[in-house]
Amino acid sequence: MLHLEGSFDTPATRAVVWEFLLNPSEIAPCFPDLRSLQVISSDRFRAKVQVGLSVVRGTMDFEFRTSETKPLSYAKLIGNGKGVGSTVEIQTSFSLTDSGSGTRLYWTAEVSIGGVMGGLGSKLLDSTSNKMVSQVIENIRTKLTQKAGA
Repeated sequence: MLHLEGSFDTPATRAVVWEFLLNPSEIAPCFPDLRSLQVISSDRFRAKVQVGLSVVRGTMDFEFRTSETKPLSYAKLIGNGKGVGSTVEIQTSFSLTDSGSGTRLYWTAEVSIGGVMGGLGSKLLDSTSNKMVSQVIENIRTKLTQKAGA
C-alpha cells in the first residue's frame, strides 16, 4: 500500500471547494487520461481511465463513491478499478480549513494495486502512483484557482 499526503492553498472559498470536490462532473476530468465518465448519482460515478505502466497498457474501469462527508470540512472518495489483469483501490480524503481569504485543502491518498500491475515492483509502482496523484492534485488546484477568478 502506498500512502501519499499533502496540502495546498487556493483562493476559492470553502463552499466553492466543497461543491467542486463532491461534483463528479468536476472532479473526474482531473484524472489523467480519463476516457469516459458516467455519473450514477450525486455521490457515485464510473470512470474509464487509460493506463500505461511498463508493459501493462489498456483501460481500467473505476467506480467511485463518496463517503464520510462532513459538509464544508471533510470528505472521503473511494475508488475501485479493474482492468488489464489488475485491480486498484484508491482511498482519498480531503479536509478543508479557512486560510486567509481562501481555503487550505489537506489531502491523503492510499493506493493498493494487485494483479499484473501489482507484480511490477514497488519502486516503479510508487513512482508512477506518486506521479499520477500529483497530477490529479495539480489539476484540482488549477481548476479551483480558475473558479475563484484568480
